Amino acid sequence: MNPVYQITLQTQSGSTDIEVGENLSMNLKEVTPVPILLVDENVMRNHSTLFDAFQVINVPSGEEHKNMDTIMGIYRELVTLEADRSSFLVGVGGGLTTDLAGYVGSTFLRGIPFGFISTTLLGQVDASIGGKNGINLDGYKNMVGTIRQPSFIWCDLSLLHSLDRREYVGGIAEVIKYGAIRDARFLNYLREQMPALLELEARVLEKVVTTSAALKVEVVQKDEKESDLRRILNFGHTIGHALERELRVLHGEAVATGMVMAARLSHSLGYLKSTEADLISDLVDRAGLPGNLKADPGLIFENIRKDKKKQGDAIHFVLLEGLGNALVKPIPLRDLKSMLHDLY
Repeated sequence: MNPVYQITLQTQSGSTDIEVGENLSMNLKEVTPVPILLVDENVMRNHSTLFDAFQVINVPSGEEHKNMDTIMGIYRELVTLEADRSSFLVGVGGGLTTDLAGYVGSTFLRGIPFGFISTTLLGQVDASIGGKNGINLDGYKNMVGTIRQPSFIWCDLSLLHSLDRREYVGGIAEVIKYGAIRDARFLNYLREQMPALLELEARVLEKVVTTSAALKVEVVQKDEKESDLRRILNFGHTIGHALERELRVLHGEAVATGMVMAARLSHSLGYLKSTEADLISDLVDRAGLPGNLKADPGLIFENIRKDKKKQGDAIHFVLLEGLGNALVKPIPLRDLKSMLHDLY
């Protein structure tokens, strides 16, 4: 079956073929050499027949498992399976699984080839694309990791129908992000089509995943190592990661509030009209995402102080200079602390 959409991500460190379509997982039998699969336990439970013919290492679900203990367990299972440098690894699952697969593939035997089958909306539009393979350290997001591109990414739209509803809705936060930072017309499309997106209507889902993937590819190809432009992909994430850690909510839920607060901060600093900030908040609300998660601003600040985007006494904060146009501004931590208290 031909994919609905194909794009190639070409960077200095490698090339990735990205495909978007239905039932792509069935093409695993055509991959050579025969891959070893890292499969999310929930995906395995719902779709085990797709993977019966392969050697499978089960990956536990939940952000708390995105750590070095899980990585060490996977290494040991690969040794038991007698994996070698000719082995091919495929991660099947959401962002947690593809991050783990990418990290293991980048480091086991100093690196073996790997690919991803992305099974969540968040993974298909964001987490699996770009070559970042991160794990958490003491609950702090993606503090340890590599940048190495997978050989392929298959965004299997058919697997989204078995995804937990809350997880699916959480992925829409990253979709909104792309319109906010890169394509104002996409925001208008989302306003019109949000009910259809929430119902997983095929034509809208295809448009949303392919547009989001293309926008991320455009950014990553210009700045793979996040020295400049790629930082805009962190819109909503500085506050979002802190909320995620403190409140134990889903990544997309935390990012939704982070985007609303970043838009409000953009307005207070004179970069964004109030009506534009309201549009971000309205989209978050239409998606059924939380735009006003509450947490102690002091605790939020302490989390941000340990954020990987901090540099010296400032943090690279993503603001909006109009819809579809992101601005990365170094904000001194002392200033951000007072801003957080004002936002709350």
